[in-house]
Amino acid sequence: MVLLASGCLTGARSMAQDLAFQRWRRCSTFSTIRIQRIELDGRVVVTADGDSQRDPFLQCMDAQVREQRRSLPDLVAPEPLVVPLPR
Repeated sequence: MVLLASGCLTGARSMAQDLAFQRWRRCSTFSTIRIQRIELDGRVVVTADGDSQRDPFLQCMDAQVREQRRSLPDLVAPEPLVVPLPR
């Protein structure tokens, strides 16, 4: 399930959220990482079941930011937040 926060009543996403969602889609292949939400500023918040895929996921997201900056050099993308699931 994808939960997206929105800043207006129409349910439209901000540009920062759209770009964050694009990054998430390209890095959503890690089986232990699940999206929780995308904040208004474009921060992707995910949950992780264990640490084994945390670093590769963060590396993927960083690579996607670099790719987006090729066409949007001034892009400010907050670091993703990885919340560990309780054991």
